[in-house]
Amino acid sequence: MEENPQYILSSLDHALDILGLFFEREELTASQAAASLGLSRTAAFRMLYTLAAKGLLSRAANGSWRLGIKLFSLGQLAQSRMVLTGLVRPQLTRLADETGETAHLAVMDGPEHIVFVDKALGRLNLKMDTVLGERRRAHETATGKMLLAMRTPEQREAYARSARFERSTPNTITDPAALLRELELTRERGWAIDNEESEEGLTCLAVALIDPSGAAVAAISCSGPSTRMERSRAERLAALRRAARAVSLSGG
Repeated sequence: MEENPQYILSSLDHALDILGLFFEREELTASQAAASLGLSRTAAFRMLYTLAAKGLLSRAANGSWRLGIKLFSLGQLAQSRMVLTGLVRPQLTRLADETGETAHLAVMDGPEHIVFVDKALGRLNLKMDTVLGERRRAHETATGKMLLAMRTPEQREAYARSARFERSTPNTITDPAALLRELELTRERGWAIDNEESEEGLTCLAVALIDPSGAAVAAISCSGPSTRMERSRAERLAALRRAARAVSLSGG
């Protein structure tokens, strides 16, 4: 991405530069950070302290700073998502080519949201085109409902108790009991539908991607105008299932 200096936050820029210093050393003091980046020791200490408060750094017994466990977790997450997108992309492209609709790959991002991590645009007009990295409330999307449905009953009930039920469209589910019924139906039939629940005029169908342990690690979807999706629901579901099976086979 081309940098535009007017959008750079200097304090955040310095904080990220501090993290970059750990490529060359295991531990870092405030004085070392200040000297390396041309900052005052006070400013360097406050940045180190803030990074530690967010779990990105930890304080060693000798008073110096080390990388925190959250950075390790983020690195593992980024690596797993890169592997996942590489594995799924050929089938995602094939799904979009076969159906003419937009195909998405989504994963859970925290307990209540999904994030779109890859997509393939279809050839048909009036297509859905999301921004990769976009987060949405799980129960408003087909991919999210599919992943929620694969949780245990206790986990589904916990989501229904804590989720924010805000109406995005007239069809958005806003009743916890109705959501639990929808998730049970989704689990039984093996596919999910967003029937104009996140955007009016748009319908989305989704199925889960299952790893060898039986866990649902992601979901793939096919999205398009509601009238078109309703006419061809059976064909779209068949294409989704073929894509999911192919991903499992190629990952086996």
